[in-house]
Amino acid sequence: MSSKNRLLFKYISAIYLNMFITIICTGTELLTGSINTDDAFICEKLNSIGLSVNRVITVGDSISDIKNAFREALNVSDMVFTVGGLGPTFDDLTRDAVADVLQARLVFNREVMHKIAAYFAQRGLSMPEVNDRQAYIIEGAVVMDNKIGTAPGMFLEREAGGHRKIIVLLPGPPREMNPMVENFILPLLRKRFENRIMKAVTLHICGLTESAVFEKIREVVESERKMEGNLLSFTILASIKKIDLRLTGSGDDELLLDNMIHKAKSELYERLKEDIYGEDSETLEEIIAKIMCKKKITLSVAESCTGGIISSMITDVPGSSLYFRQGFVAYSNEAKIKTLKVSENTLKKYGAVSPETAGEMAAGVRNLCETDIGLATTGIAGPAGGTEKKPVGLVFVAISKENGTVAKQFNFGGNRADIKTKVAWAALDMLRRNV
Repeated sequence: MSSKNRLLFKYISAIYLNMFITIICTGTELLTGSINTDDAFICEKLNSIGLSVNRVITVGDSISDIKNAFREALNVSDMVFTVGGLGPTFDDLTRDAVADVLQARLVFNREVMHKIAAYFAQRGLSMPEVNDRQAYIIEGAVVMDNKIGTAPGMFLEREAGGHRKIIVLLPGPPREMNPMVENFILPLLRKRFENRIMKAVTLHICGLTESAVFEKIREVVESERKMEGNLLSFTILASIKKIDLRLTGSGDDELLLDNMIHKAKSELYERLKEDIYGEDSETLEEIIAKIMCKKKITLSVAESCTGGIISSMITDVPGSSLYFRQGFVAYSNEAKIKTLKVSENTLKKYGAVSPETAGEMAAGVRNLCETDIGLATTGIAGPAGGTEKKPVGLVFVAISKENGTVAKQFNFGGNRADIKTKVAWAALDMLRRNV
């Protein structure tokens, strides 16, 4: 590659690197509680070829709202996807709105009309006249065949604001939209941006809140991460189970991207240390399995408030029988006394939800099953059962080993299912840190 072409390539790569992509999802049903999976699908597929979506906008079936959203998106975006509103009925307004903003005609396409008619004929149905309007295509658009339904997709390129813009119109139903993205859009964009590279790694964090994670890594995240047309960005994704920290590098130099990601990862590990339990597809259960098998340690579990979730998570991992011996759901006081040998005096003096009871449960299950470690949970998952001194969400997790037993207090919020899930994750994380 000549020096002139190399400079041009780096300039083009910089444009791609800073590409702004907007998805506009249309449909009043999306504003009244219906779940929309289309945007997530498009985001995932674009990420796979090194392109990142900047915004997702949802608007109802109002032609003025669609026009306003599309006009604004076109002004600031290099690529705009519209999803939905290509059907035959009165509330399918996307094609009309986009054509109006582009000041383009809707042109009748006989080939599209023939395919729509064939769709009905193959099913032994007569085609309603209203489906005729689906054969009107925005002037200059490339048609994407719909193998499942009657709404064709459209691909256009237009000059706007002094820049070449890519516009994609897709039908809303996933079974119609997904094949168009997979079979038409991705191959086209992959070829268009074939020299673009994207690298990513996700770090999994447990035991910290989202804000605590950010405070620890603030300097790393806020530092400038651009080098010779390559860019490294960070995203924090929080859930009730864990926090994911995703590092994404994009550009044209694979070696440089690898070095940038490696350097950033090292800085993050320095700050988060053992709060990071794994990367990418690794799960907490798998990490624990590796540790237990490597150290040849056996485990038994006694669960009260988690009701068997921990045992289920552990046994989700193939080969867990190598270290996991047995699990008990000791929900009642009677079960705690009879099976786990928890002292009646302990229950009377401290209650079922206490560090003392949790500790005796962990020691009891370890002794009963003759394992190296006993893990136990007890708490108030709600919504009832809480008091001023022991509110809903109060939980104790205990670990018993040959050299002693430790119990830790947690206070979780959320509904019953959330609290049970949080306790299970906290217990497994505590186990990971204490093996």
